[in-house]
Amino acid sequence: MSFEKDLEIAKEKARKVKLFVHDIHGVLTPNVIFCDVEGQRRYSFWHMDGFGDLSLTANGIKIAYLDTTSIDEEGLFRAKELKLDKFYYRVTDKISKLEQLKQEYNLTNEEVGCLGAEITDLKLMKTVGFAVATSDAIDEVKTVAHYITKAPGGRGAMREVCEFILNAIGKWEEWVEKVTKMGYK
Repeated sequence: MSFEKDLEIAKEKARKVKLFVHDIHGVLTPNVIFCDVEGQRRYSFWHMDGFGDLSLTANGIKIAYLDTTSIDEEGLFRAKELKLDKFYYRVTDKISKLEQLKQEYNLTNEEVGCLGAEITDLKLMKTVGFAVATSDAIDEVKTVAHYITKAPGGRGAMREVCEFILNAIGKWEEWVEKVTKMGYK
């Protein structure tokens, strides 16, 4: 299959997305854990990835964090800062959580997108209609992805996905114009 054909298939799948789900660690944060001498963990978030989540929600696409780890204060703060009402942590069964969200929003698998990087995302990525892998994802994740970002996790991958989806549904230029004129908070 050609690159152009693969890209067109990815755009077709992206056009159907009404809910986009992703993990925090390795997707919104780089694969780095900072620890202080007292063992406190700290993570960094790429500002532009948050803008990606905000941009999708502002354009009618719901976002949910499905994190497998015990979320830290930074993760909770970031979800609240982005005004996300769906963020789950210590998720041991992402498929069950996805089923709950689909039922709540009355969606099909084809209407769900996912950004993943690790083994814990694999089953979810095989289930959703539009599966995206970060550029630094493991090979198994890249194999099932409909689209692979140029940016790594925690360094612009979510922002890139946002632009891809909004371009696919024909809202990107309008969004750029709106943000350019008014700013966005």
